[in-house]
Amino acid sequence: MSTFLRSALSVGVVLASAAGYVNAEDEKGLYIGGNAHYTEVFDTTAKGAVQTAPQQGLLDPLLGALGLGALTPGGGTATTAKSNLEFDKDWGYGVTLGYKFAGPLRAELEYREDSNNIDGAGQSLDVNSIMGNLWYDFSLTERLRPYIGGGLGMSNVEISSFGDDDVTTAQLGAGVYYHLSPRLVLDAGYRYVQALDDPEYTRSGTKVTAEYEAQHVALGVRFNFFDAKYGVQDADGDGVTDDLDQCPGTPAGVQVDSVGCPLDGDNDGVADYLDQCLNTPAGAEVDEQGCELDGDNDGVVDANDMCPDTPAGTAVMANGCGQDQSVVLRGVNFEFNSAQLTVNAETILDGVASTLNSSPDFDVELQGHTDSMGSDSYNMNLSQNRAQSVKNYLVNQGVESRRLSARGYGEEQPIASNDTEEGRALNRRVELKVLSAGDDVMVEPMADDTYMMEDDVVEPVAEEPMMEEEPMMEEPAVEEEESFNEEDYLDESAAEEPAYDYNPESSSDDIDYGL
Repeated sequence: MSTFLRSALSVGVVLASAAGYVNAEDEKGLYIGGNAHYTEVFDTTAKGAVQTAPQQGLLDPLLGALGLGALTPGGGTATTAKSNLEFDKDWGYGVTLGYKFAGPLRAELEYREDSNNIDGAGQSLDVNSIMGNLWYDFSLTERLRPYIGGGLGMSNVEISSFGDDDVTTAQLGAGVYYHLSPRLVLDAGYRYVQALDDPEYTRSGTKVTAEYEAQHVALGVRFNFFDAKYGVQDADGDGVTDDLDQCPGTPAGVQVDSVGCPLDGDNDGVADYLDQCLNTPAGAEVDEQGCELDGDNDGVVDANDMCPDTPAGTAVMANGCGQDQSVVLRGVNFEFNSAQLTVNAETILDGVASTLNSSPDFDVELQGHTDSMGSDSYNMNLSQNRAQSVKNYLVNQGVESRRLSARGYGEEQPIASNDTEEGRALNRRVELKVLSAGDDVMVEPMADDTYMMEDDVVEPVAEEPMMEEEPMMEEPAVEEEESFNEEDYLDESAAEEPAYDYNPESSSDDIDYGL
């Protein structure tokens, strides 16, 4: 290998080692190119051999043209001669078809033609080569990229007017290319080429062999069928550069925020372009389409479903409850020892009225319940009046009276222990139970022995008169075991009833209304 070749390759290796390798995953595809190159064929020794004496005289001029001189026969044996061949430097050209892989490697198919005159012989050495190359690219700057590599192929080496031979050739190379644009590349490179076996030329019994070794410097252009990645990049074209884009690969046309992520107007974690349920309430759990979860598939999302385990196929109201299911109207409280609704209770019942008005095919029963403090008859009467008070309010809010029934259950259906204050608070409640659509609803009359306290009077509505209040004696007679001290009686209308969970031992599904 020549001193020039070793020096050139050393420079290429040093330059490449100082650069980082190209690793643009999206930068891949086909390219084509062309080049002109200045070729130097290294001087070589040609060896000629004549096999028969009679031919010697005929071949002297040709051998002389090759610098082998006249041959003298040696008693019929082969006669040989050697001569140094020198070649002129000249221009050649080449074309390439390549493929750049994602990363630093390029594979390339190259066709090259060279022609160099043989000094003083009136002959030329013509070489046509097809090479398969593999190049390794480095990144010196964004646009300037050195490379090294090599190739293997076949060359047809011809001495004009004498003969030609096909030989295997190999080459080593290095170079640097510069991106004029994302697709147009300027390439300058060096190649060292050598035949792995010597070309042989045979004519009229004369055989000539000579080594082939050359080097050339090329300048060419290359056109990529892909965009090179350098400078400020925006791979997904969303208007946010890749160095700032926290959501690469956004589909074309999708609106994004300042960090390149698709807009999510309701902040449910599903981008607007995929969200089939826009404007989901804040904090609501959603599925992959951005719609709120509906665990029992009753058409009412879990966040609004007061009866989340409704059996499949059951018709439900707007609150997700179906036939024979009930909910506790949490927060529906009353004045002390009275059926008079508190202001907070009226606000909650406004929501209940809205639910009933949006579910006109359902009838409901309003159930009043108390704790065990006081006599049975007292508790029965109080629970009835409170249920009736709730009904009257709902009727005044536009709910049809025929769809509502009011019934007091007194202390008969506790959902917690009456031995603790917390348990008694849970037992003092009003429930809404769903009846089948179209059921006839009616108010059952109170027992004869029930009575109403003066504070229990509820202003009746026109279409649903309140039950008549029994006259109260100055000192009502109550049996010893039924008497109680009003100071010991817990206020059934505590402004804030403590929250409680569903009790599976209860006779109905007691679920917070949650309004």
